[in-house]
Amino acid sequence: MGRDYYTLLGVSRNATTAEVRMGYKWMSAKWHPQKNPNSKVEAQQRFRDIAEAYDVLIDPLRRKRYDDLGETGLKHPPGANFEPYQYVGDPFALFSSFFSEANPLASAYEPDLEALPVIPSKDLEGLIEVEIECSLGELQEGTTRRLEVERTRLGPGFIPYKENKLVTLPIRAGWQAGMRVLFKGEGNHSSSSKTPGDLAVLILQRAPAV
Repeated sequence: MGRDYYTLLGVSRNATTAEVRMGYKWMSAKWHPQKNPNSKVEAQQRFRDIAEAYDVLIDPLRRKRYDDLGETGLKHPPGANFEPYQYVGDPFALFSSFFSEANPLASAYEPDLEALPVIPSKDLEGLIEVEIECSLGELQEGTTRRLEVERTRLGPGFIPYKENKLVTLPIRAGWQAGMRVLFKGEGNHSSSSKTPGDLAVLILQRAPAV
């Protein structure tokens, strides 16, 4: 069966979406590596596991598959009915998105996370902009495109590293060239003092073959 995602978030198996979100807030604040300097290796792994548990349980389809098949079945599904799940998110960026206006690691930490002191907004990392070409038919009928984007992210110990992020972009029928799709927080994140930047994808129309 693998790990129990519900236990990782401290919620019951019939938890609501709001309870899953609150469970993530509590447990991620508790296990953030910065808050556990004496057990940093364990905290880093638990912090990532908590982010993965949230990523699964907050998505209705992934949650149902997990409930039916467990972690092993979710990641190594029997048959070919759906793609294997793999967590590719950034646990530090997820944490930042939850606590953009509150600092759960402040010395005055209290159990009521909603009442934590407000800190000034962090500077935003620069925007990553990429272009993708679609044929006229793809724009008219819709399609799914995948692109690989190089970005900088923060790893354990807040050490920046380079990675190639695979982005899936569903092109909706009727979209037009010149449209810009923004992925919030999916750009560069090179410093813990900054908010993760955004990723923008500009839709272009491919010139017809001569």
